[in-house]
Amino acid sequence: MSVQHSFYAVYGVELAEVDWWVVDEGLTRLRHIRSAHSEGEDVQLYTISGNGGPDRVVIGVTSEELPPGTCRPAGDFTGSVDRDDALRRAVDFLNCHALAEPGWLLVHDFS
Repeated sequence: MSVQHSFYAVYGVELAEVDWWVVDEGLTRLRHIRSAHSEGEDVQLYTISGNGGPDRVVIGVTSEELPPGTCRPAGDFTGSVDRDDALRRAVDFLNCHALAEPGWLLVHDFS
């Protein structure tokens, strides 16, 4: 079994105590509703694996991979009211609890 490390920035929120497949199904329903009305940002599912710990579930509206050796100023990662609103609507639609307000999450995935 090979192990991969990924490091990236996601503009999103981490969800508390939820199964990723429930979120995936909910986001699929949300996409169908939005496409019928042609509105809103596309919210994606990210599952984050750790070193033997439980997976964490994050939803986000954009992400950027940060390959080894990358150095970026934190100021490059700016917020957006539209993205915040899209994430809050998705959390409400999914009937979930976000662990914090929307923002940039630095994610190290070990899978």
